[in-house]
Amino acid sequence: MTVIFCAVEIIRATFAAVKAKNIFFYLLLFVSCGEKGDSQKLTCRVERQDFREEVVADGTAQSVSTITIACGNNIDGTIKYLIDDGSYVSAGDTICIIESHDMENELDELLTLLEASEAERTKMTATYHLEHALQTARMETGLAEATIASLDSLELQFSPPLQRRIKELRLRRAAIEQERARMNLRAMEVTWRVDSQRIKTWMTHLHRRIADQRERLAGLTLRAPQNGLAIIAESWMEDRPLQVGDNVWEQMPIVVLPDVSNMEVVMKIPEGDYKRINVDDRVDISFASDPDNRAWGRITKKMPVGEEASRGSRVKLFEVTASVDSALATIRPQSSARCRICLRLMEDTLVVPSVCVVDADSTKVAYVRRDGHTVQQEVEVAYASPSQTVIVRGLSEGDELLLLRPTSGAIRRKQFLEK
Repeated sequence: MTVIFCAVEIIRATFAAVKAKNIFFYLLLFVSCGEKGDSQKLTCRVERQDFREEVVADGTAQSVSTITIACGNNIDGTIKYLIDDGSYVSAGDTICIIESHDMENELDELLTLLEASEAERTKMTATYHLEHALQTARMETGLAEATIASLDSLELQFSPPLQRRIKELRLRRAAIEQERARMNLRAMEVTWRVDSQRIKTWMTHLHRRIADQRERLAGLTLRAPQNGLAIIAESWMEDRPLQVGDNVWEQMPIVVLPDVSNMEVVMKIPEGDYKRINVDDRVDISFASDPDNRAWGRITKKMPVGEEASRGSRVKLFEVTASVDSALATIRPQSSARCRICLRLMEDTLVVPSVCVVDADSTKVAYVRRDGHTVQQEVEVAYASPSQTVIVRGLSEGDELLLLRPTSGAIRRKQFLEK
């Protein structure tokens, strides 16, 4: 019967220890009890140590601020170069080069149009200067003829009427030719100014389009705006990260650049543990992918609404966020993290297993082995967790405690605290 009683007590303690992550300790106690068959010999010593109650949860490390580098507007091309996933980059480093034959061909066409326009302007300018010179020569010729005719005006007084009429007409024709040359010269100048402005406007438009196109082509080379860890974005066409040769288009994410200097860990925690956690609790973080790295932070946010652990499940998980205030090394985003959340820390205090402290006569008591006898000792408890209890009064360091409650006949005496 003693062994059965011992087994029942150990199983009870074991289930309590599951929540406190101390199951192996109590399994060893069960084996010890089974071997000895005497609950009076199953003891432990009161120790002075730091009491730490914690919740262990898994989470994912992520950056607080992330910059997504995407393909620019009006771009459709193919990835020609892409930085390795997970590479650390500095501000200004090239992280991706996109190749677009359509954009290159469009630039070539614009440059050809600009070259043709410049040639047309050169030809038009040469033609204008030639025509201007001819018209000027005609006007000067008419002026010379008019001058010569005016010199013969005295002779006209003594000439026969017919010759006088002929010379008058010739003089009038010279004046008309001179005026026509002058009008042609003015019209040619107006036409030149209009055509010159037209081609100038067209060439300005071409220069603007060429500049825009060159800027778009320059946008095919993507550079890191800040220091960080380059994470390749997922392809929109296939379930994998982008790679060289993939087609990309406007607003398509190519590289995600998280700020690794400002990280946090996001956890999904069951409701029972969630209620025990408070904002500003300290967190000790380790990483499965980098066992040598550790980080420390505090709980910064608790989401008030939970979500089902799985479809139709009654178990709810709540999102809890912890800051990363310091770390031994750079943390890779999306790394799995094991977080130990410190709920309570009491330094340099007397700590005993919680199974050693029981209720008796509306008080907390522990069973102490003194001088070979069992004494029921009243104790004052400062704090109790499922696995450990902090004792304020009633016990001393080194006291030997029974892990299991003895029978009433085995208790030699009862010791009470002074009021």
